[in-house]
Amino acid sequence: MTKAQHEPLPGIQVPPPIRPRSKWRPRVLTIILSLLLLLALAHFIAVHHVASPSQASGQSCNSLIHNADYTQLVPVEPKTQRMAAVQFVNAVTGGQPSALIQVEDLGSQQKLDVYLYDCIRQQDKPTLNLIFKQQGLIKGTVDITQANSLSIGQIDTTLPADSDTLLLPLQQSVFQEYAWQNGSLHQVAFPGLYPVTSRSEAEALQDEANNNQVLPWSEPVATAEQMAQDLFQWSGNAIHATLKDNNGSEAHVLLEKKNTHIEVAVTLDRLIQTDRKGLWWVTNAQSPGISLDQTQFNTPLSSPLQIQGNVIPTHEKVIATLFNHTLTSIPLQNGNNLQTDSSGHFAGTLTYTNLIPDQPGLLLITVYPKSSDEEGRLFLTNLFLD
Repeated sequence: MTKAQHEPLPGIQVPPPIRPRSKWRPRVLTIILSLLLLLALAHFIAVHHVASPSQASGQSCNSLIHNADYTQLVPVEPKTQRMAAVQFVNAVTGGQPSALIQVEDLGSQQKLDVYLYDCIRQQDKPTLNLIFKQQGLIKGTVDITQANSLSIGQIDTTLPADSDTLLLPLQQSVFQEYAWQNGSLHQVAFPGLYPVTSRSEAEALQDEANNNQVLPWSEPVATAEQMAQDLFQWSGNAIHATLKDNNGSEAHVLLEKKNTHIEVAVTLDRLIQTDRKGLWWVTNAQSPGISLDQTQFNTPLSSPLQIQGNVIPTHEKVIATLFNHTLTSIPLQNGNNLQTDSSGHFAGTLTYTNLIPDQPGLLLITVYPKSSDEEGRLFLTNLFLD
């Protein structure tokens, strides 16, 4: 028998049968939410993987340095700062992978924070390692020099208000140079004593010379004579300069002050560029018969600064002069006369104030004879002033 089929009653519409929805069929919204959740999880894993200082043992230091998310490592105030640059500077760190990060302040002082990371391995895992930082550099700059050193600059806020009319823009900044030595960065002195005290300024002057700007330091004798006027305060017509030798990269000049028994042997080098356009830099200036104890000069020296040395015994005054990074003499609170004894040993304490820390400077020791029986002496060297 077959089941009877009931006919619908006239005038009544019967809706189509409703098929039961499978309980395993996912909703569209559920799929979308699941995909978003998976994407968020993948992003979290990726960020955590990059930012974490400890990485899988299979990853190299070079990969870690290049792929790290430095926004997770370096402090940045979102409303007042921005990460300006990430620069890979392997040459600065002796060839090993490293990254230089700059964070700029958006305020009127244009402060700069600088961070340098390299990579070390801990338990066979590469780890980011902060090896250098400086923060709050007013109108700060950071550059990699031609010598693969790190040059940090900031405006000198202690200069007189009218210094912008007396000094070139670069002279208004204090520059500190750091070089890679024995596995770490150390502040180093630029070997040039004159006409500038920092490598950044020297490279800028050389660029001007390469662009055909006429500068007074393109010839060794002229450079030595100009130094005698600027630092020794010798008048131009009192200077007698003799070129002893010049091999194209190093020269020696003998300076004499007329009508005075004083001679200064000057060594000059083309420190930045050795071709015919290379400028000359004074690297040594010293008379015979005078020496200075410089054992402490490798680190910044704070006031009061104690100095000592030896000179051929003299009845004349031994005088010390300090110059700041602009080659301007620094006022000394207790005078500049040094004490000497009958054996020629001299010593003294130099007290000064109002200096930007760790700036390059010069120390000049002079003995100027007042009688024709005495010989003068002079000694010029560089140092870091704190």
